[in-house]
Amino acid sequence: MDEEFIELLLGLAKDELGADLDNWQPGQLTTVLYDLLPYSGSVRPGWIDELRAAFPQFVTILRQTGRLQLADLLEGEAEAALNDPGLGRTDPVDWCRYRRRQNASGGPVEGRAELPVERRAELPVEPLPGSPTPVALMPSRLAAAAAGSELLGDLHEFALEVYRTKKEQPEHRLWRIAVLAGWICPSPVSPQYGPSMHAWSPDDPELTPARPLVAWLETYRVVLTESPSLIDVLLTAFRDGTAAAAEGTEQLERLGAVTVVEGRLGLTAIGVRGLFTRGRWADPEYWLLDPGQWWANLRSEDLIAFMTAASKLCLVEQAWSVQRWFEQADPLEFAYQLVRLGSQVHGAVLNTVFGYLLRIGLEAAPAVEEWLVTEELSGLGWVWFDAIGAPMAGIPTEHAQYLATTEMVRSLDDLRALLDWYAEYPPEPPLPGTTIDELMFAVPLRIGTARVNTLVQRVLNAELAEEPGDRDELFGIIAAAREQLLE
Repeated sequence: MDEEFIELLLGLAKDELGADLDNWQPGQLTTVLYDLLPYSGSVRPGWIDELRAAFPQFVTILRQTGRLQLADLLEGEAEAALNDPGLGRTDPVDWCRYRRRQNASGGPVEGRAELPVERRAELPVEPLPGSPTPVALMPSRLAAAAAGSELLGDLHEFALEVYRTKKEQPEHRLWRIAVLAGWICPSPVSPQYGPSMHAWSPDDPELTPARPLVAWLETYRVVLTESPSLIDVLLTAFRDGTAAAAEGTEQLERLGAVTVVEGRLGLTAIGVRGLFTRGRWADPEYWLLDPGQWWANLRSEDLIAFMTAASKLCLVEQAWSVQRWFEQADPLEFAYQLVRLGSQVHGAVLNTVFGYLLRIGLEAAPAVEEWLVTEELSGLGWVWFDAIGAPMAGIPTEHAQYLATTEMVRSLDDLRALLDWYAEYPPEPPLPGTTIDELMFAVPLRIGTARVNTLVQRVLNAELAEEPGDRDELFGIIAAAREQLLE
């Protein structure tokens, strides 16, 4: 039996639907096959044939282990789903969206033309010429904005009602958007919660941990796909600050994507975040990040976003933002926040954490001591104490030294990748010199010299003339340091 897809199906069911073989509900297999698997990025040509061959064997194993009722349930659903000629198409995402559109319209009926696979309205790849660089808030701020959406609250309540009554409601005003955006997954057995509903889950203990921004972004995508004329309005509002409100903006206002004052529409921070999710903006690490004020109960995802943006020179007014945090933060409390982040980040991001701990100085020592008792971070911990002139007794193990060296090599690779990125996509507006200086926190101490800083400035700072050989010299220093670390 090819177990790969069986394990994938069960994993998706558990992660997205909170379902396992001891707690399986009718319709969940259909939901996974039709609405989760196409978006998983794990399907390959011919996967449906592999699954058709493997699934009967899986059902047989269930029967052999005494799970007769579950085997009957899954076998019945699989018979309908796996024999669907549309399942397993070359473009599974388009097929999934096509099916959602059929379900959102009550399904194909006699006399009704079939809907297209996907309306040819896509979110923009780039802002209009003359627009500012998109800026995002910290993840917890965006999540709070998403969780406060009036429209998403209504969709959540509607999905709960549909699931509890086990009745589809195609005539309801929210049915179409609820299906298209994955709040509800129609099923031949009974409607199920969709991916957006499981991402939302603000107060339902049966659902997975809340990821409201995921649900918000998918709903925003559907709203704009359904009303493509609004995209130009939003692009204009982003470029100019506001734009004349157009028909259909009421739903965007209830979503929380825009504000409307005296007939003028303005984009909210989360509205900007949702508008540019294609091309290079699909990676939130390349958005400019507005960190706001430092606060004591920072979540790990906030700190990761901050450190990642800092290591990629993607903070708004970088040097000033970093300095503001250091001025506001309680030094030891901030140090503990940074130290506890150590096992979650790597390369240049981890080196930025290391550099910020150096910036705090001796006051961070009680926090950094936690690294010394953690194998994967103890090597960096000893390096940190040596760097501040307070060497600790003992010596890291050979494995700990290897791990520390690996992270330094990764940070060098990240630096080279960043320089290549900015060569291909020159920052607009140009980076100020004070921002470029912050990059030195993301590189290992062994190349954190005045000469390297000068070279980095001339390579990245548009106000300074790059001299012949600067880039080659800088890349040579990076390559030589990498080679020495790997010896």
